[in-house]
Amino acid sequence: MTWWMLAGLVLGIIGGEMIGSTLLGLGFLALGLLFLYLLKSRQPLALFLVFLAAGMLLTGFRMERLYSPQYGGEGVYTLRSEKLLYTGDDYQAWQGRVLAPKELAGAVILIYSDRFSPGIYTLEGRLTPPVQYGNPGQGWHCKRKLYAGEVGVLSRPRVLSFQERSLTLLERARQGYQQNLAANIDGGEGTALALALTTGDRSLLGQELKSSVYLTGVGHLLALSGLHVGILLALLLSLLRRLGLSPVVSSLLAFVGVLVFACFAGPSPSLVRAVLMSAWGIGALLLGREREGLQGLAWTALFMLLYNPLWLFDYAFVFSFLATFICLRGAGRLEKYLSFLPEPARRTASITLLVQLVALPLTIYLFGSASLWAPLANLVIVPLMPALAGFSLLAGLLPGRIGLVVLPAKYLLLGTAEFLRLLGRLPLSVSIGGLELALVFVASGGILLYLAGLSFRKTVISLGAGLLLTLAIFTFMANQVVTVWFLDVGQGDSILIRNQGGWTLVDCGDVRAGERALVPALRFLGVHKLRALILTHPHDDHIGGLDSLLENVAVATIYSNFPAGGEETLVLSRAEAGPDLLIWAHNLDLANLNDTSLLVSLGDKVLLTGDIEAAGEKVYLPRIEPYRVLKVAHHGSSTSSSPLFLAAVRPEVAVISCGLGNRFGLPNQETLDNLEAAGAAVFRTDFFGCVRVDFWPWGAMSVTTFWGG
Repeated sequence: MTWWMLAGLVLGIIGGEMIGSTLLGLGFLALGLLFLYLLKSRQPLALFLVFLAAGMLLTGFRMERLYSPQYGGEGVYTLRSEKLLYTGDDYQAWQGRVLAPKELAGAVILIYSDRFSPGIYTLEGRLTPPVQYGNPGQGWHCKRKLYAGEVGVLSRPRVLSFQERSLTLLERARQGYQQNLAANIDGGEGTALALALTTGDRSLLGQELKSSVYLTGVGHLLALSGLHVGILLALLLSLLRRLGLSPVVSSLLAFVGVLVFACFAGPSPSLVRAVLMSAWGIGALLLGREREGLQGLAWTALFMLLYNPLWLFDYAFVFSFLATFICLRGAGRLEKYLSFLPEPARRTASITLLVQLVALPLTIYLFGSASLWAPLANLVIVPLMPALAGFSLLAGLLPGRIGLVVLPAKYLLLGTAEFLRLLGRLPLSVSIGGLELALVFVASGGILLYLAGLSFRKTVISLGAGLLLTLAIFTFMANQVVTVWFLDVGQGDSILIRNQGGWTLVDCGDVRAGERALVPALRFLGVHKLRALILTHPHDDHIGGLDSLLENVAVATIYSNFPAGGEETLVLSRAEAGPDLLIWAHNLDLANLNDTSLLVSLGDKVLLTGDIEAAGEKVYLPRIEPYRVLKVAHHGSSTSSSPLFLAAVRPEVAVISCGLGNRFGLPNQETLDNLEAAGAAVFRTDFFGCVRVDFWPWGAMSVTTFWGG
């Protein structure tokens, strides 16, 4: 029954986030209550509908109360410093909770500044979204932050005032713990790793060690979860039983210790889940029902999602529950295949492999790559965690230098750091996206279903059906649907086209965007080779990302009217760069380099205009026909998009690629007025993020954006 309720709640939350219809939620609630009253034999279905409705209504309630900041403009913000996140070479990153303006009170802002001290800050700066570029692959990162109340970033803001504040009791306790670690483990990487492993505080980790932790797939060990709570609970129970306390008293006191630890470390979805599961486990143990771990997990998930349905969009929450479910359900079955190992190692190996099956596709989906060292790194470090965490806790709790007591911690931690750094220098990473990543998800899911108890025959059928369906969907989208992504590269241009199974890229943004926006987006979409790369003109905001692109993606042909990528392809009149894809050029000697931009057309669907201005528009005007979508020239400058040119194009949709709060003040209001007069729906990458346009085989066109709207 619990699983029916949880399934309904999860689907309701997803539906509420996508649709947000209160009326529909009330309809499901009424139907569920009616079934519950009339159909006693259909109680699971009735409860499913009731919790489906609850999920939709609670999610709608939460979504309506999310913060709606205005990005891009200069603003003044008063914040109370929360915690230091990490220290770079010349900056410190920390979180502040907003006190003013009133409409953002309670929200969290990430600040990059020269220094950090506990206090009340008044800062002036430009607030930017919580992710720098709104492109494919960044959606879950963005939702996780926004739904947790982290509304944006202030980079190097001006400090208008600062009022130092005294530390709270909890902050003093954390400071004392860190000082004890430094004294007992002699500071350096040992202290940084001990602090991260026991409290989740990564502010002391050096850049190389931090990168190695995540490159080698053991980053989950720094996210406080069931492993940490289990170790602490085992240590406390062992100590209390040795003191002669009864099982009941020992269990209750140990759980109090876990609660104190959760308050000390600070709550997170994975830690809250672990604490609730430990409460269930202790209760089940005392009642002699310790084999009901799955029921405990279901009730924990139900309770947490009823409290905050938006936790479903936190990947730490999802990973934590998936990994726990699979370990509870499938560890025993996998152990049978590891019978050649000694019994103590068998359990650890089975759990580690199961977690990696969950983590592999999810890690690639979220971060673009995963390390092949991950199973080895986890098999080595996970068995050491009780010793690492136990000695580290001891070193942090006992004041002063206690010498030989924590000497093992020092060498274990330094050895672990060196081991991770060694693996990190040769990461052996796998990086896939698009169809390949989808197939990995399906394959991983099929294996996990088998280990969770599904018969071999049903697993093969389910896996085969899933692989075929995934392949069919991707094949249809790649070959029958023409899709254009107007990527968010800040103040620049980069447009990706998929047409009849091939990829074409027009421009590649500036240097920073090429590395941090373009390449990650291409990797996520599974773009390994470009049929054509078209560079409209040699300005940095259009070709700056070329080197990063060529280092990561194979390019069959480069089209430009200037030397690019070691080649020069001079397009004098027109060239075909793929099915329905034409490049237009002229060989006139115009004073303005923008007016030499190549024009790219995709049938009668899309016209891409580079940065042409008035002179360029006059040159190309005799060739212009109506197009459904126009990429507005020169980021919406007033020197482009004349009424005469727009009258020839007659666009239904106009896309402006520009950076948020750019120093040029683009797009210009005159251009926006001209587009409105032409009847075009305007989409701006600074407001909407990546704009995706799909042209369906039956003639319809759909527009979706990263930020919605």
